[in-house]
Order: sequence, then C-alpha cells, then structure tokens
Amino acid sequence: MRDDTTMPGLKSASSNRPLRALFVQSTTEVGGAEVALATMLQNMGRAAIDPFGAFLGFGDGPLPDDVERLEIPVFHLPRGRFRNVASTTAKIRALRRLIRKHGIDVVVSNGGHANLFARPAAKLSRRPCAWWVHMYDQASRPQGRNAIARAERMLSADVLYANSQFIADKLAVDFPEGPPIRVVKPGVDLERFRPAPQAGARVRQEENIPGGQLLIGIFGRLQHWKGQHVFLRAAALLAGRGLSFTAIVVGGSIFGLEPEYAVELNHLAAAPSLAGRVRFLGNRKNPQDWMNACDVVVHASVEPEPWGLVVAEAMACGRPVLASAAGGPLEMIDHKRTGWLTTPGDEVAMAAWLEILLANPALRAELGEAAWRHAQAEFDPRHAASVLSMELWRLWAARIDSMQLLTEPVP
Repeated sequence: MRDDTTMPGLKSASSNRPLRALFVQSTTEVGGAEVALATMLQNMGRAAIDPFGAFLGFGDGPLPDDVERLEIPVFHLPRGRFRNVASTTAKIRALRRLIRKHGIDVVVSNGGHANLFARPAAKLSRRPCAWWVHMYDQASRPQGRNAIARAERMLSADVLYANSQFIADKLAVDFPEGPPIRVVKPGVDLERFRPAPQAGARVRQEENIPGGQLLIGIFGRLQHWKGQHVFLRAAALLAGRGLSFTAIVVGGSIFGLEPEYAVELNHLAAAPSLAGRVRFLGNRKNPQDWMNACDVVVHASVEPEPWGLVVAEAMACGRPVLASAAGGPLEMIDHKRTGWLTTPGDEVAMAAWLEILLANPALRAELGEAAWRHAQAEFDPRHAASVLSMELWRLWAARIDSMQLLTEPVP
C-alpha cells in the first residue's frame, strides 16, 4: 500500500514532519461514529499524521481511554451545553489555545455537534477545518430545522467528509456551492471482526443456546429508527409458521436517547409466540463473537442508514446479512450475492426472506463467504486511514500560505 508521505511535494512542504491533526469529539460514549474514529486512529500511519484528541466533556464512556491506549495525546475540555453562551465561548477558547500551543495544522470534527466548537476555534486560529459527517438532517426535514442543525449548516467547514455516498448526496442538496464534499468511508477492524466459529460456539454455550439451534441476531443501540421492533415482529411471524429458533438483541440505550424504547421491545418479546425465544444481551464488549454465533445477522433500520457499521462488521465475520434496502447498506450489499436486502419497516418481507435463509444452510454459507471477501476488499481499515490521511494533506496544502501556518510563533 502506498505511504502518503511519498506524495510529491507534501512531505517537504511540512518541514519533514507529520501533519498534526486535532480530532474533536463531543461524547465519550461509543456509538458507530465513535467506533469509526477509534478504528481510523488505530490504523493511521504516524509518518504521515500525528494525531491529537480533544473531548468536549459529554458522557462518561470509555472512548478517551481507548484513544489514549493508542499513545495519542488526549485533552479534556470542561462540560457545558452549546446553548450556554459562556460555556461555549470557554470551550472554543480552550480549543484555540490547544491548537496554537501544540502547533496543530488541521482540525477534524467527528460529527456535527463537535463541529459547532471545532470550526470557530479553527477559524480563530487560522487553521483549516474538516467535518467528518456520519449523520445529517437536511434542511427540508423537521429535525434539520432546529437550532443545532441550522448552526451546523451556518458554520460548515473547509471540507465535508461524508461517510457514504448517500450522506454525500444529502449534503450536496444543502451545500450546492461548497464547501467541497468528499466520501471518506470508515474501515472495520478486520483482526477483531473475522470468521471465528469457535468464539461463536463459546458464547452460545455461555448463554445455554444449543449449537444446532438456529440463531438470528440484531446489533446496535436501542432506538426506534434502528428497527429492533420490526425484527421482533418478523421473529413472531416466523414463530407462527412453526420455525424453531432463538433471537438475540445485542445493544442498549446510549446517549440517554429513547429509554422507553427498551420497554416497548420487552413488551413485544413477551408475546406468547415469542415466549422463551428472545434474549436481550445489552451492550457487549465482544459483539464479534455474537455475530459469529448467528446463522443470520439482521439490520432493520426503518430510516435510511447513514453507513451501517454493524452491516460491515457482520460481513467481515463472514455472516449472511439481511439488511434494510436504504442508505449505506445499498452501497455494501449486492443483493443475493454478498447479502440480501429487504424493504425497510416491512416485517412480513423480512420474515419471508429469513425463512428462506434459515431453511438453506448452503445458501447461508455461500452468502457468508461472498460477504467476507467483499469486506476484505472494501473495509480495510489501513486503506480507510490512508484515504483520510491523503485528504487531510490535501486540505492543508490547499490552505497553506507559504509556511505561515507552520512557522508562526505561539503566543
């Protein structure tokens, strides 16, 4: 693989040192965007990029510790809401001091909320700023007309990195005349997410799920738009047709969002047709083992998925995936070749596809093999990090005025 430091004119322009990039993250809890960031940082070549992390004090999750274990300097800023002018100003000033003290060359906000603080701090420091967009509400949607969404569009960035073509197309509607929009897809930890039948057998045994029992699973945080209710309704239809199986729901409520949804899901699972068939496993540190334990992994989002991390992870584990045909999964799955697609929100269609897959082990094996090969080719985290590194160099090179950004004195 080509090392970004060999790109003509770039290394020499930076006085023979890596580009110093500050990654700004709002929350410390771990969702898809946070996993994407951690995987990117883990695989980033330090000869090209010298990363720093700044956390804005929201949540009590493990992400800062995960980043520090990568030997990346981590800085914690004081808590405070964006709508509080005093706390917002304090955060922006703290970021500006950090940028100037450590000679940061480019600033990367991992998500829209982080961009509300990172973009002003970068502008005050005369540093270019990139916004890695993992989810985006267009101005035409009700969610896109609230104060936070309007502020995100107003502040924008020097370049927008979309995590999928689907998100890039949405951004193009609201930013028709700039800034530049480029697709920078996340990678998947292919050492962690890989075919491991023994690990799958072990976790089955730990939960007293027989090895020969058909197992279907859905992974992700518990939110209505993620569609766990559709999965359980499809499971109830399968049970009504006399199929013997166990269904697992892996994930929990995070970011304090929709805690009542778990109650709704438990109510669905308590239906007579599903009695004893559903296991709620909560957040697990080893989702890869549970993916390997599944005969089919289901993705059931009722709204278009911005990218679909769990789809990519399950494919990397060599599992057959049945996913909602909207958003990012359409860019990952070639229907009936590397996985199957189903109509979002349609439990009848989902149950029909699942019944076919569960009845055909040879078909599942064929889909799983094709999924694994696709993951190896498309989700390599080193390639993803190389793409981001190249884009950050491009951003810096486009903005630099002589050597001013790198040589101006720190006050």
